[in-house]
Amino acid sequence: MNIFLFLGSRRGHAVLKKLMEAKATIGGILCLVEDLHEEIYHPQITTIAKEHGIPLFYSTEVKTSDYPAVLKKINPTIAFAIGWRYLIPKEAYTIPKKGTLILHDSLLPTYRGFAPMNWAIINGETKTGVTLFHIAEGVDCGPIVDQLETDISLQDTARTVDEKIIGLYEKIIIKNLPAFTEGRVKAVIQNEALATYTCKRTPEDGEINWHHSALQIYNLIRALTHPFPGAYTTLRGKKIWIWAASLPVQQVRYIGCVPGRIIGKRGDKIEVLTGDGVLQLSQLQFLGEEEKSAGEFSVSVKDTFS
Repeated sequence: MNIFLFLGSRRGHAVLKKLMEAKATIGGILCLVEDLHEEIYHPQITTIAKEHGIPLFYSTEVKTSDYPAVLKKINPTIAFAIGWRYLIPKEAYTIPKKGTLILHDSLLPTYRGFAPMNWAIINGETKTGVTLFHIAEGVDCGPIVDQLETDISLQDTARTVDEKIIGLYEKIIIKNLPAFTEGRVKAVIQNEALATYTCKRTPEDGEINWHHSALQIYNLIRALTHPFPGAYTTLRGKKIWIWAASLPVQQVRYIGCVPGRIIGKRGDKIEVLTGDGVLQLSQLQFLGEEEKSAGEFSVSVKDTFS
């Protein structure tokens, strides 16, 4: 079975390695070149492709309108889009004989769209997963081939959930390859009544609103921490990123409250008031400086994050 891959990010890199271990036949790769604020994986994908003599194309060079020509040149049996964010036109995704399938970071039909893993953490979800489905003309709405689920604990961060998701990506693609090869794949139509959507996120969306609850802000911080752009705020007129935080074991009720006001230090953590509850900050980074433990920062009870 001749496979074509639309690959991007750490997910694409991980699946490509797994496919090479499985000795799958990769006829060609269209590789995503990441934005500057993202983790860079296209050089690693390039290295693997060159080592195995796989024809390689880049998103910066191949326009969407060129996809059909690339696929016709490779003539794949099947195509997979993994870590891919650009539109694949119908003229392209209908070329592979066994179809074009996508791996998505949610349990469809919920969380269709952009950054579903991050949005799930922001929204306080307790589970997520991956879905392998056939591409269709709508947003993440094609028939589902398989799904795998994982939990999201209150202590999980974007990094730890990312690790779980990548493991599921590797598992689900290898699990289903024999069924595609043997022509015994079954797909289930999605229930549109259950569909939910997420919009694209930008680094600027990580600004903290201290009028939100401690839990909401905590969820934002852990959803945007490394390897993502981070949640940020301002202190003494200077931009500062909050890379790690926690919730107190027991909340103290403040009836005189200024959201964002620092109330002091507890151990190596800075305690801050929010619109509802106290949040403990543990890892911070001023613009242009190194990331540090909160205990290394000099703060005053007159200081207010804004």
